[in-house]
Amino acid sequence: MSDKCTDERKNINIAQVPAVVKAAIEKETAGCTIKKIVKKEADGKTCYAVECVKNGVEKKLKFTEEGSIVTDKGEKSKSGAGTSCC
Repeated sequence: MSDKCTDERKNINIAQVPAVVKAAIEKETAGCTIKKIVKKEADGKTCYAVECVKNGVEKKLKFTEEGSIVTDKGEKSKSGAGTSCC
């Protein structure tokens, strides 16, 4: 087996996101303009990376397919401590 993570990335819009993820995105990006949503699939997991802008500040968030927020650099998320994503 290879250690390389083969992943698939696809740009999507908010209408293509599962309802639970859409609700989490809308809650966390309230007041932001969503620039891009990327659906990522790797190792049997699906994640959604969201780029948005609020007051000129760009923000990047990741969500699991269950709607939990995933943070980078090992930080704990608000709704799922230790939650991992691709």
